[in-house]
Amino acid sequence: MKILEIDIAGNSTEKEISRRELSTQFATHSRDLRPILSLRQMPTISRRGSAIVVNFRSVKLLIGKKSVLIFNLESEKISGKFVPELLEKIRSREKSRFEHVALEAALQYILEKTRNKYDQLLRAADFILESLRVNLKDEKLEKLLAVKKQISKLGKNARELDELLDELLDDDEELLELYFSEKQNDTDEIESVLENALEQIEDIFNRITELNENIDDTQEIMTLKLSSRRNVIIQFDLLLTSITAIFSFLAVIVGIFGMNILNTVEKNHAAFVAVIACLGIFAIAAGTLLVRWMRRKKIL
Repeated sequence: MKILEIDIAGNSTEKEISRRELSTQFATHSRDLRPILSLRQMPTISRRGSAIVVNFRSVKLLIGKKSVLIFNLESEKISGKFVPELLEKIRSREKSRFEHVALEAALQYILEKTRNKYDQLLRAADFILESLRVNLKDEKLEKLLAVKKQISKLGKNARELDELLDELLDDDEELLELYFSEKQNDTDEIESVLENALEQIEDIFNRITELNENIDDTQEIMTLKLSSRRNVIIQFDLLLTSITAIFSFLAVIVGIFGMNILNTVEKNHAAFVAVIACLGIFAIAAGTLLVRWMRRKKIL
């Protein structure tokens, strides 16, 4: 596999290395390298042998005492953004420990990436919500649902990183293992790095949660509005159907009188007027009773 190795002086070397060579170099079992060699997506910061294994999904590192190995070089953002930032931090470090500088650079990169993704989704959600206020359509609700799924996924990733950092800070033994010095009792430096990252990821996670809740509230309101519109259409359709049924009944009566059968009624003008009047009164009465019944049953 292809990796980039950066030493403690900030010199970088790209090379091919096998899993066996990695296990030998860092005195660890090959199974301990799974977080960076497999498709595992859970965030990881753990000491294995003489290396700190770091997996932040896109960022995968093996941090040693005098060098750091960077994986996932096929990603343009890793090779074009993260690597230059890491090199700059390593070359400009003063009294900070090499392993902590590398870990802090990885944390800051993934935090910035998460924050940028949140800002992107926030703009997309705001645009869709504004469009929905102007023109309520099912298609826009579907777009909002797609954005909400991305926000939920981002929130899940942020929560996992938050839980990882919180667990590390609660375990002094784990913190001590993130030092390569043989005698180390003070964990202030690594605690400062992790606490700073924890504060940032908590802030991002809270914003994501708030955005998710706002979208949920808006979806409920929009869904109610759509349901209300559908109910109006259904009520109108029901009313038209009922009126059609009334006039259909009248048409039956008219059809009976229009049959080619001679009787005394068709020559009587008064009878014609009486029939028309009765039919009109029946239609008005039936329509009025129907509307009152629908209102009493809260159909209209």
